[in-house]
Amino acid sequence: MISPEDIHLLKLLALHRANKDFVGITTSQIGKEMGVSQQTASRRLRRLLNLKLVEVRRNGRRIAVKLAKRGVDLLKKEFIDYQRIFELSEYVEITGEVVSGLGEGRYYIMKEGYYRQIKEKLFFEPYPGTLNVRVYPKDMQKIETLKTLPGICIKGFVSEGRTFGNVKAFLCTINGKDAALIIPERTHYTDIIEIIAEKNLREELNLEDGTPVEVVVFL
Repeated sequence: MISPEDIHLLKLLALHRANKDFVGITTSQIGKEMGVSQQTASRRLRRLLNLKLVEVRRNGRRIAVKLAKRGVDLLKKEFIDYQRIFELSEYVEITGEVVSGLGEGRYYIMKEGYYRQIKEKLFFEPYPGTLNVRVYPKDMQKIETLKTLPGICIKGFVSEGRTFGNVKAFLCTINGKDAALIIPERTHYTDIIEIIAEKNLREELNLEDGTPVEVVVFL
């Protein structure tokens, strides 16, 4: 189980840029900055190593420490939690530009298991297809935050021997038009969000690939 002391030490190491690369540091220095003894600092660092939260290289009495991916992910989760506490209000504004998708949206939206739940839970009959928006880098963290929120669950199902996963949905507007943002449980997209609406959004809003859009997501 991860303790507050583990998080404290990870944060201290990250402030020394150990989230980017190996950083030379001593357990005496760690102890001084944490307000504990060198022995306690050494014990806490060994604990992070045993938990596979950090990697350590030794050079005599001096060590070099780098946060492992698991350690970085743990700090990212902490960051998202603090965002939810201090920054999120009743909505989130996300900006990006329209891009062409792989053409799979129509197939999934029109599956009875999804289509019926969208009508029941989002209160509109969806146009068969999704609008894809590539999110600008400055707003990518907001997408990661949305993934941690409950949203409106469109439950997965089995059809013709194939399993279709859960989809998380949030009511939203895109350039002022009512819509919904959907986040599939399993997706190959990283910087792209999918928007569904009652009508063809490209036609309704006169959108082309590259057109900037603003999506206001209601929490």
